[in-house]
Amino acid sequence: MFESARLTDAHTLEGFDCGKESLNTWLIAHARRADSSGVAHVYVWTPLGEPKVSAYFAICPTEVVRNDDGVSGSMAGGYSRIPGYLIARLAIDTSLRGQGYGEQLLLDALGKAVAASEIGGGRLIVVDAIDDEAQSFYEHYHFVPVTNRERRLVMKVSTAAKALGERWQE
Repeated sequence: MFESARLTDAHTLEGFDCGKESLNTWLIAHARRADSSGVAHVYVWTPLGEPKVSAYFAICPTEVVRNDDGVSGSMAGGYSRIPGYLIARLAIDTSLRGQGYGEQLLLDALGKAVAASEIGGGRLIVVDAIDDEAQSFYEHYHFVPVTNRERRLVMKVSTAAKALGERWQE
């Protein structure tokens, strides 16, 4: 069992290994600064009562430009500049692979994006997949690739809210 919380100095980052060096390095070298400066909020999963990070994600506001990114009209809702939330990083330790935790971590991140949009608005949830494996993961959960940016995928906030079982009005 894991608990999800905002990153603090009490969390142990060393030893985390998701199998992707850039995601490991970002957590150890940049996550605390990104969170404390407000660039992104970083959430970590730790085993109950333990400080060692087993998974994490970072989320921040973003804007998608319809023509630049190649977002469909239905996704854009008729807007040329679409506010949303970027799941900037999402990673799970290799020791937890194949147990369904990746899906649960994504649902946690989607929940945070939906909650943020209820307070500050936002139409889309955006991910920039690090590689083909990550892109396939997001596509499996109904993220849709944009046409003009490789490995960028989007989902309507309303779609995420419905998947989470929350009431949502477009």
